[in-house]
Amino acid sequence: MYKYTIALSLLLAWGCQQNSENSNQADAHNHGHSGEAAQHTLFSENAEFFIEHEVLVAGEESEFLVHVTDLRSYKPYTSGSVTIEIDGVSVSTGQAHRPGIFHVPFVPKKAGAFHLNVSILSEGSDESVSGHIHVDNHEEEDAYAASGHQHEAPPMGEISFLKEQAWNSSFMVSEVKRGSISTVILTSGELTPAPGKISRVAANIGGIVKFANKNLVQGQEVEKGSLLFSISSESLPQNNFELQYQQAANNLEKSRSEYLRHKKLHAQGAISDRQYFDTRANYRSDSMTFYSLAKSTSENGLQVFAPSSGSIHELNVSEGEYIETGHNMLTISSDRVLLLRADLPQQYQHLAREIYDANFRLAYSQETFSISDFGGRHLATGHSAAENDHYLPVYFELQNDGQLLEGAFAEIYLLTLPEEECVIIPRSALSEEQGASYVYVQVSGESFTKRAIKTGQSDGIMVEIAGGLAPGERIATRGPMLIKAASMVSGAVGDGHSH
Repeated sequence: MYKYTIALSLLLAWGCQQNSENSNQADAHNHGHSGEAAQHTLFSENAEFFIEHEVLVAGEESEFLVHVTDLRSYKPYTSGSVTIEIDGVSVSTGQAHRPGIFHVPFVPKKAGAFHLNVSILSEGSDESVSGHIHVDNHEEEDAYAASGHQHEAPPMGEISFLKEQAWNSSFMVSEVKRGSISTVILTSGELTPAPGKISRVAANIGGIVKFANKNLVQGQEVEKGSLLFSISSESLPQNNFELQYQQAANNLEKSRSEYLRHKKLHAQGAISDRQYFDTRANYRSDSMTFYSLAKSTSENGLQVFAPSSGSIHELNVSEGEYIETGHNMLTISSDRVLLLRADLPQQYQHLAREIYDANFRLAYSQETFSISDFGGRHLATGHSAAENDHYLPVYFELQNDGQLLEGAFAEIYLLTLPEEECVIIPRSALSEEQGASYVYVQVSGESFTKRAIKTGQSDGIMVEIAGGLAPGERIATRGPMLIKAASMVSGAVGDGHSH
């Protein structure tokens, strides 16, 4: 509750700040007109045109205020030329009054109902829309003014959220569409090292451990071939490595001398082939023994090197500790490739062979990822529950780009064969209140309404809509809490909005 109160306070403060900022913008950029404003919200494939203008009168200049939003990023067009065409009359403006906002003066030729065509040409991108518009004559305007008609407030239940607010925040509006969603099995699991990516370093001899790096700790990155420890057994009465090394050196010196002598005698025919070959074999054996010890020997004893690159997963020794031969000193794990293990309950065993993909949310993150986000793939599904605490293990391989933490637990959405097409929306569009789900539906360019919906299953990223939304409607899919904050600020955010 405490965290929720803080978050709500911050959102309300943000809304008040935006209200103040936009009020200042309105004062600085007022049209100077006092008539009733008309609005049009039109969409092309990649752009939204939110158009405001006052009552159009034949022969009189009016000003069109055109807000142009790039639907791919929900950011404003900062450059380009906007063109308005009515009844064969075309007017263009080549400079944005402010980012995303274009002022286009226009003088209609005659009264009547006409087609309205609006387009923007920006950096090779040409987006255009069309709609309907009405132009009055002077008699109609006078009658309208005589009626004492005033600017109407937004309809009850609608929330005003200015384009400037949307453009300057992490916000997105998307069209509701049909799509397929898989049958989902919600379970849990863990990120584990991939097979072959773990190296365990065992002691070849018994002795006293000395750290090559005094700061060697669990989690530290090491490179293949880097020196980790030395093991000294110099003070031990048995299994003394330093003594073994000295004996190997003495044996090599003795066998080398004998080999060189027998080599000369063999050349002179003074000894048999067998005697010469035995001497040579002894020399080679002593050489291998000595140099094998020598490459890992220092004045501190037997040197222990990292067999692979990675991070230290387990460190099982400490400075000055005595260890026996075969003791597991440390484990090196490479987290560049990880396994995501999902625990499939036995009651879903009949769906095991249909599992082909998964989405997951890690315990330390609020974001839901797809296996494909990490170049992953489904590896295998276990056929025995005995080895996984009565669950069937399902394994996915992931390429770690640094976001994944080995050993982290995850909420996992196992995906089976896709269902038939249905209405789906991003999960990020959902808000909850007292156990009910709702979304914010765009009514016009700067107006939204809160609507309760019924949801079906979710794969963690998309949600099936069972009622309350139809394809073609547009909803806030990123930043819906910003609209909620706007609705809670005293007075409608954006009342009296002008530029």
